[in-house]
Amino acid sequence: MYPTHLDHDDAISSISGVQSSISPSDSASAELSHPRSRQYHALSRVSSFQVPLWTDEVQRRFEELVIRLTASAGLPLSWVDNLEFDAFVSEFIPGAKPVSRKTLTRRILPLVIKQVRSSVAASVYGREITLQADGWTGLNHTHLVAFMLSTDEKIHTVDVFDTSKDRKTAEEFLKLIHKSYKKVKEEWGAIPVAFVSDASGESRKARRLLAKQHPELAVLDCYAHQVRFFFFECSITQ
Repeated sequence: MYPTHLDHDDAISSISGVQSSISPSDSASAELSHPRSRQYHALSRVSSFQVPLWTDEVQRRFEELVIRLTASAGLPLSWVDNLEFDAFVSEFIPGAKPVSRKTLTRRILPLVIKQVRSSVAASVYGREITLQADGWTGLNHTHLVAFMLSTDEKIHTVDVFDTSKDRKTAEEFLKLIHKSYKKVKEEWGAIPVAFVSDASGESRKARRLLAKQHPELAVLDCYAHQVRFFFFECSITQ
């Protein structure tokens, strides 16, 4: 999987560096500058609670949930290095060990990805699936092609390829289709019955070649793209 590159100068880091721009009359600023006494009492009561024994297993679960939260909320990886997050963990989860961006990317993320892939493979084993693909260009100008599968009204990611340096031809696209097809069929034990991609010329040619090699597959245009193109054409003619 090819993760997009995240800018170190993210929004959270910027906010933490512009505290002086907040007006003293601002309600949030006022609350931070002049906390009420009852807030201190509330925090002291929270701090007095007995914290469960913090074991290595609990730490691993904490780290797993942090990376899942990061992905689910679309947060930059650097948010775990934010001083306010460190203060939050220290206050309310005193047994937890700090989690750095380096730890997230080098140790935790690969482990969680492995767990997720194993879980997905188990859930689609023996199931009939539709393989689908789409491509886009990220904010960092990286061109990505993603493959997903759908079954039992659920969608799972199969692969995301960085094709920035590849030729955008039907033959190259077909190679990626074969890689994902092989993974879901041979490694995950799923049963591909259909393939769907957008309606561009190269995608259409790749699907035609795929249909010749795998006549058992239903090979279709993506109707979402078709509807979009229809309304786009209508807007031009009006």
